[in-house]
Amino acid sequence: MIPIFLLALALIPVGAVVAAEQAVDGGGGAEIVEEVVSIGTRRRARAAVDTAVPVDVFGPEQVASVNSSDLIEVLNAIVPSFSVRRQPISDGASFIRPTHMRGLDSHHTLVLINGKRRHRAALMQIGGFGSHGPDMGSIPSIAIESMEVLRDGAAAQYGSDAIAGVINFNLRRADSGAELRLRAGSYDEGDGEEITVEGNAGFPLPNGGFVNVSGQYSDSAPTSRSEPYDLTIAGSGQSPLAATRSRLTVGGVTYYGPDALTYEYSPSGEILQAALGSDGVPDDLDDRFAENFHTVGGNRPFGSPAQIWGQPDREQALALVNAVLPLTAGLEMYGFASYARKDQTGGFFYRRPGVSQLLPVRLADGTIHDPRASLYPSGFTPQFSGDVTDYAVAGGLSGSHGSGLTFDVSASYGFDEIRYRIENTLNPSLGPDTPTRFQPGTLSNEELALNADLAWPLEVGLASPLNLAFGFEYREEGYRIKAGDLPSYRVGPFGVADPFNFEITQAEVDADPDDGLAVIECRIPGFEAVGALCPAGDPVNNAVPIGSNGFPGYPPTFASNRTRQSYAGYVDLEVDLTDRWLANAAARYEHFDDFGSVAIWKLATRYRLTDRVNLRGSVGTGFRAPTPGQISTSVVSTRIDAAGIPRAEGVFPPTHAAAGLFGARPLDPERSDSFTLGLAAQPFSGGTLTLDYYRIRLDDRIVMSSQFIVDADAALRLIELGVPGANDIARVRFFTNDVVTETSGIDLVAAGTFDWSLGTTSVQAAFNFNRTEVVDLGRFVDEEARHDIEKGSPETRGVVSLSHAWTFLDLLLRARYFGKYRNASDASLADVQQFGREVLVDLEANATFRGRYALKLGVENLFDNYPDPGEFEVCCGRIYRSDSIVPWQGRLFYAQLGVSIY
Repeated sequence: MIPIFLLALALIPVGAVVAAEQAVDGGGGAEIVEEVVSIGTRRRARAAVDTAVPVDVFGPEQVASVNSSDLIEVLNAIVPSFSVRRQPISDGASFIRPTHMRGLDSHHTLVLINGKRRHRAALMQIGGFGSHGPDMGSIPSIAIESMEVLRDGAAAQYGSDAIAGVINFNLRRADSGAELRLRAGSYDEGDGEEITVEGNAGFPLPNGGFVNVSGQYSDSAPTSRSEPYDLTIAGSGQSPLAATRSRLTVGGVTYYGPDALTYEYSPSGEILQAALGSDGVPDDLDDRFAENFHTVGGNRPFGSPAQIWGQPDREQALALVNAVLPLTAGLEMYGFASYARKDQTGGFFYRRPGVSQLLPVRLADGTIHDPRASLYPSGFTPQFSGDVTDYAVAGGLSGSHGSGLTFDVSASYGFDEIRYRIENTLNPSLGPDTPTRFQPGTLSNEELALNADLAWPLEVGLASPLNLAFGFEYREEGYRIKAGDLPSYRVGPFGVADPFNFEITQAEVDADPDDGLAVIECRIPGFEAVGALCPAGDPVNNAVPIGSNGFPGYPPTFASNRTRQSYAGYVDLEVDLTDRWLANAAARYEHFDDFGSVAIWKLATRYRLTDRVNLRGSVGTGFRAPTPGQISTSVVSTRIDAAGIPRAEGVFPPTHAAAGLFGARPLDPERSDSFTLGLAAQPFSGGTLTLDYYRIRLDDRIVMSSQFIVDADAALRLIELGVPGANDIARVRFFTNDVVTETSGIDLVAAGTFDWSLGTTSVQAAFNFNRTEVVDLGRFVDEEARHDIEKGSPETRGVVSLSHAWTFLDLLLRARYFGKYRNASDASLADVQQFGREVLVDLEANATFRGRYALKLGVENLFDNYPDPGEFEVCCGRIYRSDSIVPWQGRLFYAQLGVSIY
């Protein structure tokens, strides 16, 4: 799908419109530096304070002030309306984390690089509300010249996904000089060590052009914020295995099976005696497990506990090239290319020896195969890895005509792939033939876009020319699920009880002699002493799960390759009706080959009340078609219930017959209505203040359904439908348009710079007050989901930064505020926990020597604050809710050495 000319453009990677600084006359000869923005308006050289919609601009100093090799963490630290969760045991979401803007999902925020749409990640989030957006963590932060955040619905201007806002990353354009940074950091707990090396260099091209190259390599060790695995239910002292597991002795070692009455066996399989299990847990369990914890986690270093809650191992290499080559006085060629490779590994839930995945089975020769004796004597914790490859290329021609007409014609292509690996596990149904490492499948997402954007200022006799902007876009999207290796999804003989017909009776043979059945006795010495058939507690009666445990992989029936084509046209008008009154109108038409056509619009205005105070507002509609990934994803993965027991959960497309059993319907597009009203002021020279109210209504919002329990009848239907692993699926979920929400809030941003005898002091404060209300709830989403949508995130977030610069020393003090939020345990809402407010303080000092050397020392979360421990849904060694927006890794120390050459 990659055109040859796009590959050629990769050799002359990128440039486009970037935010710059422009000196303007502020009256009385005083010079005020204003930030010029490239989003939210299509008029060139529009200052941020003068736009009709709120736009925040962050410079390279602010981006570099956050100690992280992950650009997502940078956004999370400095943009209060942006949030991200750390999800350590959540399949691919542990590696490509879902983000939120104004409480909406990652696919509701459009991400641009140099004004060009960024492609989505391969990962389709199956947790939470099922988001599918770009992976901003694949962009090296050192490549960023400025970052613009449009806090307004802009689908009519930029297309689908721009419902909550737009984030635009402008790339560095320097044509000379170089910068190299070496950074190291570690958490106060003594883990999470990270080494990062990043650099940037600029090179000149003819006619004033440039090539700017950025690269980053980082290696991050895992963290653990866990406690020893709790083997009791909610501290009651009762084992979750009580009355459901019993003793089984093989070779002098006692294990536990599924029935209250079992038998003890010799290594050869001889029945030694019948025994009753008590509570299913031996008295020496903790001691015995402690001695074997080093075997639980496979190659990952485990001391204690058996299950790790924290950030995964991560090694990544990122690169980005940006270039512009002027061809004539009014024509230039530009392009950019990016590449990212990330290798990440984390743990899954710990499997105790008593779970069904480790039950013994009888082989064809009558002997017993017990994986607890041959593979995992103390249970096991699967290790899950995701190898991410991401690359993109964009290029085009831009220029102007003597009449004032400007144009930009471009093509772009983006690809993201995640290859899954899982080890230290087994496919129980294969018995002794199971591997312990699997490749359960690959996901990929690719997008091609062709764009033509034009703008023409027309004199119409008003205070300014009418800026007529119009353009066209063609897009192709593809989402592919590639099947895993055969053992990961293979249905082995032990997926059913008694696969070798040990239990066939003479009466069954006599009833249908033509079937060729024959009586086969359990081949156990001493069998005659206990009866004519295998006893009830015998391993021959065990049916074990199918597929690589933890993530059974994608069988061919789950594999898919879905594509979509769409095209769009837009018109955008902007004019100063008077010296004080700006008006903007935009309309867009889009056609999707699978969801039909839609027309959306937007109106915006700004009125200058005084020379320093502007009143602004907007109203508009939006549209978002379900992504190909949301339409086609089928996956079965393991979740742990409240008792700590592994349960298989199937996620199916709403058009799949398995989802149809529970009433699923095909997805419809989302539609939105948005409204903003705000105030922008410059109360003094060097100071700005903005206050904006917003409301976003989302009809037919696409979310994941609540869990549907698979009862005996549903399980039989799943088997009849041929669903892989149907005998083990306990719950089913699917995407649905079952929710209507209204999100409203207030953004308050203030900044000021003060020069005095001791240096220059800058103050920046930003607060976001955000609330989502479920206006309508269908039958596929329960009250727990409603509660968590409305109350599950802090309604108030804020960032206050104070920096001071001397001749060679800069100090930064930053405080991040997280308001209260609540979480419900289940749909009854009987148990609701309120989490308190938290403030995290960061401190950093940066010293410069000889104008080119810089040493930075800092600490994040200076006072080592953590969110409140969870009271429920925190089984299995988890202390803090892993989906908390409040960071829960603790205090981090770091140091950075930088060298610059100009």
